[in-house]
Amino acid sequence: MICHIRGQIMPTFDLIVIGGSASGLCAAIQAARSHRDFSIAVLEQMPKLGKKILATGNGRCNLSNTSAGEHDYHNFAFASPALQKYDVEETLSFFRSLGLLTVTDADGRIYPMSNTASSVLDALRFEIDRLGIKVYCGHSAKSVHVNDKGLFKISCQKSDTGEKREFEAHRLIIATGGKAAPVHGSDGSGYVLLKQLGHGIVPPFPALVQLRSDSGFIRALKGVRVNAKIAIRLPGGKPSFSSQGEILFTQYGLSGIAAMEVSRPVSEHFAAGNKEGCFAVLDFAPRMSEGELTEYLYERCQNNPSLPAENLLAGILPGALGRAICKGLKFYKGKPDCGNLTESDIKLLNRRIKAMDFDLQGVQGFNNVQVAAGGADINEFNPVTMQSRKVKSLYICGEVLDVDGNCGGFNLQWAWSSGLLAGELL
Repeated sequence: MICHIRGQIMPTFDLIVIGGSASGLCAAIQAARSHRDFSIAVLEQMPKLGKKILATGNGRCNLSNTSAGEHDYHNFAFASPALQKYDVEETLSFFRSLGLLTVTDADGRIYPMSNTASSVLDALRFEIDRLGIKVYCGHSAKSVHVNDKGLFKISCQKSDTGEKREFEAHRLIIATGGKAAPVHGSDGSGYVLLKQLGHGIVPPFPALVQLRSDSGFIRALKGVRVNAKIAIRLPGGKPSFSSQGEILFTQYGLSGIAAMEVSRPVSEHFAAGNKEGCFAVLDFAPRMSEGELTEYLYERCQNNPSLPAENLLAGILPGALGRAICKGLKFYKGKPDCGNLTESDIKLLNRRIKAMDFDLQGVQGFNNVQVAAGGADINEFNPVTMQSRKVKSLYICGEVLDVDGNCGGFNLQWAWSSGLLAGELL
């Protein structure tokens, strides 16, 4: 249907989806399959669909995880109906219906068989085309309201020309993403639209992001990677929120999957206005107990008494890291050989390896974040349908909601599940 208003052509659709990435594309496809007579459009502010999909999993698109159903999502109780109805098996069946096959690695992470994120996006795009869904890229939704006809009126601005354009819809799905990596289209604009429709927003903050520290030890090791266990110690507490995996030392602090998986409490701590710092406690030999490590160090010193002490850890840690740990201890001032180390030296070295702590000053900003926490207040939406409790015919899905998970395909699973559920338009 086309309406002529003030000399302009304003298309009217049965459904408009604002946001053309993971959850939005799933929602549009599901709606078209469930309601064959619907006219459907997708409004996407980026020049092309699915830019964020292409960036996931380092270009490989870790699209799900076999343990997603048991994952500890923030606001799991709200997310559960979508994750149960469209669980991993149902989601993979959906993608198979698009012609996309997948493979699973030893840790349960699921990837497209092609090992490229572009295959996932292509499968979605081709189905969008097949179903006749209209796509308007480069259309940034600036405002939305319910007009006197009971329809959603969406005002957009074209990114290339600045031209304003308006659309009407009987139903609306907001799938704009949160505020993670604005360069890929998630710039928080969905929060503005939801506020215009009377919905509350839980203030967003980075949830999967790098940790900032001004430690000279860390800066000196810029570029070094290590498999370690990392735990966060908040003020007055014991280390908790732990993860194990790759840690990357950087100019600004700590990166790598393990660091990002414990970043949420750090980010939340500073987002709440707390000025007191917190600490990252690193165990550089997580596969060894303290007793095993002590035995190893004693044996190493006995077998290599003339080995310079700075090289003592070369067999278990990256060379630069091992040397940095040794050089930071008092016994190194005399630059002794391993045969000269005392029992006290070994114990001190053990503690440094198993529990070295670093003062944290915060996290990197939204430009660097993989997933943002916060977003649309879950209490204002029905988790069984994704429909607004405040605005009739308004639905929502994906990261724009206050739901988030860890690395490993969990956040994309939420996007697919919630998008498929919202697209049912019950």
